[in-house]
Amino acid sequence: MAPRKHEHGPQMDLTNMRKQGVHTLIAYCLNDASRHQAVFGVSSYPGDTLVSWFRSKVKCTKCGARRNKIDVMPNWKEAD
Repeated sequence: MAPRKHEHGPQMDLTNMRKQGVHTLIAYCLNDASRHQAVFGVSSYPGDTLVSWFRSKVKCTKCGARRNKIDVMPNWKEAD
């Protein structure tokens, strides 16, 4: 087995994300027929909420894809 190049840190939570100047998430539909994406605010959620938690809560408005067909991550384009 090849050695790991780096260790993974803790999962991203909303507090960490906000400290980096990001206040919205972006969801990507992984369905090849759709590839829809949407930005949404998470200001009403507590800081200890993991970004990955939203993956099971989001549904593509274009094709209805859910869970393993959705990728959710901080919207780094808005960083201060």
